[in-house]
Amino acid sequence: MHKIFSITSILLATGTLTTQSQATVAIEATFAYESEYVFRAVQYADHSFQPGVEVSYEGFYFGVWSNQPIVDPGAAFLNEVDFYGGYGFDINDTVSADFGLTYYWFPEEPSASATTREIYGGFSFAAPLDPSVYFYYDFDLKTFTVEGSAGYSIPLGSADDSPYSLDLGANVGWVSPKGGSSGFYTQTSADISYSFTENASLSFGIRASAVSDAISAGRTSNFWFGASFSAGF
Repeated sequence: MHKIFSITSILLATGTLTTQSQATVAIEATFAYESEYVFRAVQYADHSFQPGVEVSYEGFYFGVWSNQPIVDPGAAFLNEVDFYGGYGFDINDTVSADFGLTYYWFPEEPSASATTREIYGGFSFAAPLDPSVYFYYDFDLKTFTVEGSAGYSIPLGSADDSPYSLDLGANVGWVSPKGGSSGFYTQTSADISYSFTENASLSFGIRASAVSDAISAGRTSNFWFGASFSAGF
């Protein structure tokens, strides 16, 4: 149940390497560890590996992301694989748009709920804190979600070209399932990032989330940590 917001927040320290021909192709791979898997402020697993890869070309992109719990007998789903694709473009100098589809697959879930499909659309703004707003609708769960996010990166160190930075992120969302209770959620993150090159970076940080009782059957707040390595090819 992950949505990439490197598109999100998903994420703050990434690297890409592009190959120039008549057009630009970018490939990015990410390998992350999270002490909890939290999606829209709801916990689904504990310690997990989260690998992913994304390919983009002329505004189009396609990616695969997975959550693989390490040891989590109480997880709602043992593992998850998400396929997503979309198209992003600039409307003007300050506003860009992004539209796409995510296919969620839970390989070890035997019921009909093993897959869901969610469309999304959003707008990002070239403004302080890099704000964005996205809208989602899951056809199978019949759930509508709207989420706003913002982020800020602070260079660390005295040198102008210091490879270290403090990356802050926050989002707030509202979930409304058909025939169910609606509610709000929030999630924040703070990561120390180190850029090896323009195309490779490592980050480590903490996250916190809160969700209303109406949309969570478990804990309504979470605090965890994670680390991520991203590189372009």
